[in-house]
This record gives sequence, C-alpha cells and structure tokens, in this order.
Amino acid sequence: MRIIIVGGGIVGNSLAEYLLNDNHHLSLIELDPQLCQSISEKFDMQVINGSGSSPSVLNEAGISSADMILAVTPNNEVNILSCAIAAQYNVPRRIARLRGREFLSNAHLLDLEKLGVTSVIHPERVLVDQILQFVETPHAVQSANFESGKILMRGYVVTKDMPIAGKTPREIRLEIAPDIILFAAIVRNRVGMIPDGNTKIEAGDIVYTLFPRKSLDRFLSLIGYEKKNRKIIITGDAYSTLELAQAFESLDYHVTFVDPSLEHAHEAAASFENLEVLHGDCTEEDLLQELNVDKASFFIAVSDSPDYNVLSALLAKAEDALVFITTTTDMSHNKLYKNIGIDHVINPRLTTAREILEIISRGHISAVVKLSNVDIEAVRLTVEPNSEIAGKKIKDISVKMQKGTMIGVIIRENRMILPDGETTLEAKDHVIVITHDKNLHAITKLFKPKSFFKRS
Repeated sequence: MRIIIVGGGIVGNSLAEYLLNDNHHLSLIELDPQLCQSISEKFDMQVINGSGSSPSVLNEAGISSADMILAVTPNNEVNILSCAIAAQYNVPRRIARLRGREFLSNAHLLDLEKLGVTSVIHPERVLVDQILQFVETPHAVQSANFESGKILMRGYVVTKDMPIAGKTPREIRLEIAPDIILFAAIVRNRVGMIPDGNTKIEAGDIVYTLFPRKSLDRFLSLIGYEKKNRKIIITGDAYSTLELAQAFESLDYHVTFVDPSLEHAHEAAASFENLEVLHGDCTEEDLLQELNVDKASFFIAVSDSPDYNVLSALLAKAEDALVFITTTTDMSHNKLYKNIGIDHVINPRLTTAREILEIISRGHISAVVKLSNVDIEAVRLTVEPNSEIAGKKIKDISVKMQKGTMIGVIIRENRMILPDGETTLEAKDHVIVITHDKNLHAITKLFKPKSFFKRS
C-alpha cells in the first residue's frame, strides 16, 4: 500500500516506524528541514521538505497513486487542506488529526467529509480514553483497547493476595465460565513467554489478559479489586481537562477539578453541574491539604505544562494520594517518572499515533501493542479472503505459524471467540495474535492475499 504521511513529529515518526515494518511504501512530508534530515537518517523512505498543503509537494510525494494520506501536523488547516487535495486525486482513505474544541464540539456544524476528510482523530478525546482505561482498571501497568473499546487488554503485576495467584489459565477459565478472559502473555524475571493452559501464574509475574468489556467486572474480581465510590482530583488548564471532566461527570465518582487559570475555571464551572470546580495551583502544598488529597484514589494532571503535571503529582504523592496519572510530550525521563512513583505517564502524541493505527487496521493493516519491555507484541490482523489461512482450521495452519505464537481471540460480527484447534478462520475475521517480535512479518504475511507482497 502506498501511504503519504504529512507531518514528521512524534505522531508521524511513530506511524512511519510501524507502517514500514508492515512493508508499506511510504512518503513523508515535513516543513522543518532539520527534522527532515533526522527522519531521512532514521528511515529508508522518501522524505520531502515542504508543506502538505502544497499541491506540488503532494505531487512529488506521489499523491496521484497513493492509497492513503495521514495528515498529522499540529496545524488543523494544513491537515484539512492536505486531505482536500488528496480527495481531488481520488485517494481512497484520508485521515486528519484535528485538535481543539472547534472541531470536536461543533462537528454537527461542519461536514468534514465534504472537505475531503474520511476519518478524524481528536487527540484530546484519545487522551481522555487512555486515562479512563487506567481509572476503570486501577494499578494496571499497561492498557490498550481494541475494536473501539469492545475488547480490552490489561497488564497487571500479580501479588500473592490476588485470586489468580497460584492458578493456571485452564483452572481460571473453568472457574469464571461463561465469562471470557484470555491470559495472553506473562513476563517473569524480565523474560516474556506465551503461556499455555497449564502454566502456573506466580506472584511477581506481569500478566497480560484480553477480554470483552462485558467481562470487566469478572476480571476486576480476579485481581482482587472491589468497586467503590472513588475521589478523583483533576488539575490542568488544557482543553483535554474539560473533556476529561465531562467524561467523569456521568460516572459515579466524586470529582474535584482544579484549574490554574481563573478564566478557564469560570468556563468549567459554567459547563458542569455535578463537579466541584476550583481555581488554584496544585503545586502549592496548602491547597493539596485543603483538597484532602490523601483521600484521593486518583490524582490526574493534564495541563499543557509537563513540569506542572509532574511537580503537582509528586506533591500529591507526598500527601499520600493513591494513583497518579500525568501527561508529557517528553518521554526521555519516563523511567525516572516511574521510579519516583508516578504510576502512568501518558504521551498524548503517542496515544494519537496508536489510535490512528487502530483506525487503519480496520483497513487490514496490523495494529501493534508492544508488551512491557520484552519481545512480545499483541497484533490485530484481518483475515483477507485470498490469504493462505482463510477458510482453514487453526490446527491445519499451526505448522505455518511461527514458534511462540498464539491466535489469542477472534472478533467475528462483534463477538469475541476464544479459538481452539478446530476453529475455522473466516474471511474478514479480526484476529488478535500474540507473538514474538521476530515473527511479526511472517505472521502478517499469512493474513494477506498472496499477491500483496508482490504489489508492495
């Protein structure tokens, strides 16, 4: 597939890395010449210095033969215009990254499809979804959703008090039937493995599970978590905080929203009826004490300032809040943040890239989630009608599957299926495969039409 990426920042870089690994032909357009040089040295693809809103630049990138354009610059207008030009060249898929309230809250006032945009990614909404994942499954070390949130993947450190400790996946499966929970991977002593039904889960393991949303309560019971009314403190002055506050307003939590900006705080207070809204600075210890932050289940810092987010979270930690979620666009100190006790550090740009990959995957490109820091990945693939495996039973294709690979779950007509050797893979099935990094290319090839790699 021929794909043009407009924008070479963190989002564009992440997309390029994944899509090149999936054997696609890429061209990337970036306005900053130094960034162009850096990308050229990193990736083997065409990199063009220029604007994605320029017809001549898009022509140089191969717009006339492109199958997809991904417009992911920080500039909304450039992204929309890039898609509009691509539409005139009949590029089938045109995805734009659009930031801010204007396009998110007033979608009914503007038909973006008429401007050439076939799919829209709103970074603020993606960020809110990521934060909600960690709130609904507290203490998860990793979180990802598939199929628009219908299938959940969660990673947890197993403690000796958890109901799953000392049991095998087969024992747990019998215990929880008819609920479906797949134990997809285990990291033990920093080594990743794909378990079978007889693998005993031990305290200290990091266990990765896949399950449908309807099995969420059962999953929480397996990790020993009891639902209860929770106190949540949100701070920040970014538009994302308003989106986050709105998401929490309809849920059964006690939420306090602290805004450093007086103007922004007035706007928030006028927007929400069920939230406590305060104007203040959470880097001030007196305010945190007044908020009774020691009673908070979650402290969430989502301002545009990474320094404010990290400092306020550290001060909240000193006051004994329980779980901390912050955002930053600088991941160079990610390990340091973890070591000083910040539970979840989210890069909004990386979450945006992952969401774009999930949307693309509905067009039969794999979406990849790397598990922890080991060589195991969860890959979402679609069975193509003319692929080697369409219409065949899993037991009949096992010889073609690479060692250390598990067909985890099948999503067929919005149903999640836990397959066995007798299960037949049907065309258009969505399949989540757990495999080692080195196997990814060979596994992906099995799901594609036989002519795919020749075309690429």
